[in-house]
Amino acid sequence: MKLIRFAIHDPEGFRSLPQNFEVNFLGELDYDKATDFNPYVLAGGNGSGKSNVLEALAEIFYHLDCRYLSNLPSYFENGDDYFRGYDSTKCRVDAYELEYFIFPDPEIFQDEAFDQTVVLSDEVKNKPPRRAHVRIKKIVGDSPEIIWVDRELDDKKLPELSRQECRALLPDHVIGYASGNNETLSTPFFKSRILQYEAYLATLKSQSFVDPRPETSLVYLDENYSQAILLTNLLMWGDAETGEQGTELSPFLETIGLERIDTFRLSIRLNIKADRELFREFERGSVIPQVPKDINTRLIANLDLPEIEGKNQIRSYLNKLKLCATCYRIHNAGSFVSADFSDLDEPDNELIYLELDYKVSPATRKAFRFHFGEPVKLFELLHLLLVLNNYEMDYTAKREALHATGPKSLYLAQRYEQLPKVADRILRIRNFKIRKEGIPYPIDTRGLSDGEHQFLHSLGLCLLYKDKRTLFLFDEPETHFNPEWKAKFITAVRSCFEKEEKAADETMREVLITTHSPLVISDCEREYVRMFTKDKETGRVNSVEQPSFETLGASVRKIGIKLFSVPESIGNYAKARLLEYLQQLKTTENKAQLEVLLDTVTEEFGESVERQLLLHRIMEKIEKG
Repeated sequence: MKLIRFAIHDPEGFRSLPQNFEVNFLGELDYDKATDFNPYVLAGGNGSGKSNVLEALAEIFYHLDCRYLSNLPSYFENGDDYFRGYDSTKCRVDAYELEYFIFPDPEIFQDEAFDQTVVLSDEVKNKPPRRAHVRIKKIVGDSPEIIWVDRELDDKKLPELSRQECRALLPDHVIGYASGNNETLSTPFFKSRILQYEAYLATLKSQSFVDPRPETSLVYLDENYSQAILLTNLLMWGDAETGEQGTELSPFLETIGLERIDTFRLSIRLNIKADRELFREFERGSVIPQVPKDINTRLIANLDLPEIEGKNQIRSYLNKLKLCATCYRIHNAGSFVSADFSDLDEPDNELIYLELDYKVSPATRKAFRFHFGEPVKLFELLHLLLVLNNYEMDYTAKREALHATGPKSLYLAQRYEQLPKVADRILRIRNFKIRKEGIPYPIDTRGLSDGEHQFLHSLGLCLLYKDKRTLFLFDEPETHFNPEWKAKFITAVRSCFEKEEKAADETMREVLITTHSPLVISDCEREYVRMFTKDKETGRVNSVEQPSFETLGASVRKIGIKLFSVPESIGNYAKARLLEYLQQLKTTENKAQLEVLLDTVTEEFGESVERQLLLHRIMEKIEKG
């Protein structure tokens, strides 16, 4: 997708964004650039409102998600005396307009896009799919309306969009990431995790086949998902025929020096029962509609469905992992149990795991590519296994979290997330060792620095979802980067979205990045930078503008002065010391003393514009003698 404009019309505004706040992205004269990749950088001081734009967009797409999901839990849709249920007419951003371009799904809109399942001429194959201009409008008291602005059919009749068509005009994924643990950004994403877990439970009751892909579009990937992101990228990018690692990972090598994966272990808890955590409310006398009391199913049963005779498809995702493994075993607190799970009728407090070990070679990567296809498919499985750790979250907590509004909706993860203790978790990634440039032996990924983890995390997300209809919301992803990495970050992000030479399809990618870093801004053209300023009296944003000068290649000092009102390139203590010497210069006339002052300033301070200016003034005074 590609954003065009976003405006808030809610009389209450949203956080620091006032009523009639508007930010424009792709201008009408630049519509032909919709398939070019240029990340938007939202810049400004602390509390200037830039992160609130990401939060507002996340809230809007969460609200739209809930309207079109087919597996909402009954207590969320209908509610009761205390929990009011989902209301499509009420959103945290209660009146807004949002416009963007997106390529419509050809399976849903067969009249607007080419059917890729039929044999087409080369001319038709190379023609890009029809681009849809989508406008979503919500007014207070009404449900949001989704409009395909430029839709034209042969008969010129524009029927009202169906529920399925509306869902198909929304992004497939809205990816959230905040290096600083932005709890307000994570709120709608945390609710989406609960909905994904509940949707999985709905299929568990029916014993139906599960595609690990979440029905919800919102995916918030904090530090708990770092290993899964890195593991997937290192395994899945490369030649599907030979298993050789691909050039997509070059930013990992060029910046971090990360060469390849060496070994890892997946430890999957097998014997957690659904009735143990899912339906415990029956034991307490609570009533949950449409839930049988006698259910006795393993929580991961739908990821290990038996194969159907005569079918080539492998339905068991655990079997797929086994077929890629170097070796595996069923492990029970130091003992072995049968590989067909016949010994799993143990008490739930028994620790029974499927442990899969991998010594990674080209053959390993080839096997993963064969069984999972594209990289995001493997990640969706790992993501689901991590989401299943929500089994520790009880029914009441889930209801409270999903229906929390206003101030109660903040910091949900802190209040409600209850990860099981390490030994009880559904998935653990262990013994994860990598090869790093200049180190002759494998190192554990836990030995990487915070900055290295965050660099790999953010770029890994871009690689995983680069070919999907995705909106990336990155809140200050460069916080822990050193200056060199900050200067390289935008270039590295661009490299993740480079099109393959033979790719004929067009893709629209959208990345919003908030930042305080002049180094990040210096790598962006001014038309893709938005500068936020806030009214100190009202606490609301009063302007969002493009910089008045070209930011691409501009010096850090100029960006600091122009955009952040920071004229100095040095710290306050150093500045104060230089001012002391400046005062001393004004009262010193003796040439020998001036030369001593020159040597003192030269030795005491590192290179900077301020130091150079003072040295120049001292030299001028010496020469005038």
